Amino acid sequence: MSKKTPKPSGNAEQAFREFKDIEEEYRFDASIFTKDEGRVATVKWIIDNKLNRVDKTLILLYADCQSFRKLGKRMGFSHTTMREEIKRIRGIILDEYKKITNDAEQPHPLSR
Repeated sequence: MSKKTPKPSGNAEQAFREFKDIEEEYRFDASIFTKDEGRVATVKWIIDNKLNRVDKTLILLYADCQSFRKLGKRMGFSHTTMREEIKRIRGIILDEYKKITNDAEQPHPLSR
């Protein structure tokens, strides 16, 4: 049985507006990276191209909040729900990263 992605509460509209601002600031531009920052460019590409809109919103808002509690409060969910969702999204990002790089041995900054 697959898990359902949680439905946002009344705070969701404000969170999505904040997401739009973050998304605009974040917009992927490969030209700003050097060869030493290839892993960062790859992760950003994965976030832009492989995550659905809800997952992308959650991971970017989490990066902005830096806390499951703050994210949960912003979205109207418990911090444990947010932790599980971010853990799931990180898994997607790591799986895609491994597919792209074919290097499961290399440690990645998102793995915890």
